Amino acid sequence: MLRHLLSAGFLLLSTSTAWAQTAKGTLVIAGGGKLPPSIEAAFVSAAGGPGARIAVLPTASGVPKESAQAMVDRFRKLGAVPVVMDPRTRTESEAWGDRKEAATCTGFWFTGGDQNRIAELIGETSLHRLIQSAYQSGGAIGGTSAGAAIMSKVMFTGEDRHGKDALSEFGPGAYRTRAGLGFLPDRVVVDQHFLRRGRENRLFSLIMEHPDHLALGIDESTALLVKGGQAMVLGDRAVMVFDPAGMTLDGVSLRDLRIHVLRPGQSIDLTTRKVTP
Repeated sequence: MLRHLLSAGFLLLSTSTAWAQTAKGTLVIAGGGKLPPSIEAAFVSAAGGPGARIAVLPTASGVPKESAQAMVDRFRKLGAVPVVMDPRTRTESEAWGDRKEAATCTGFWFTGGDQNRIAELIGETSLHRLIQSAYQSGGAIGGTSAGAAIMSKVMFTGEDRHGKDALSEFGPGAYRTRAGLGFLPDRVVVDQHFLRRGRENRLFSLIMEHPDHLALGIDESTALLVKGGQAMVLGDRAVMVFDPAGMTLDGVSLRDLRIHVLRPGQSIDLTTRKVTP
């Protein structure tokens, strides 16, 4: 299987994502599950509103036609013009990056599934660079579940250190990571389905391994809207924030870790880490 290549560092991104700090666009990062219409409406608005051309990328899905059609129907109801892009090889991703049809899109939405497929098939291709450019220029990038996982530079693969889909491990290196597409600023990482699936161990373990990272656990039916360095909670549930600034780490023991639970309408500045209101 593709994921067995992860331990060898397959397709790791070597370039910095510092450009994401100054991007003019908007991210809508959804935690999976059934999304309230307000999240999809916020994404369409960020992409330009009615008439906006939005690329739907079901690359992560094992049933891409069904996944794509569901989003096509929702975006059409909101007045957008969906374009399905489903690269299944890196060659196809390179080709999509050169197509005018892709260049005219002002929004790009990644569906759920296996985030490793997105990293392997789109990462560091011309399609990836085209989406980066659109985001830098003011476009919108969104995704749910696997489509949320790929937003950060450090991305969970979905497996623990033993290659299992389990949440019983704890400590530095307990969960496998690889490079995502890096639309979020450096040193910001996200996890999805967070409270519903009890994934606290994953972020505790990650900040032990990366104590300079701000970790954001987005629950189902919830999203973060990120623009200009501000991340605001949308939807029905909550986002859990792990801020290790000032944390003391000794092996698998940690002290003075700051934790926030943010509800819809609350925001966090990804640079200063200040929560409002």
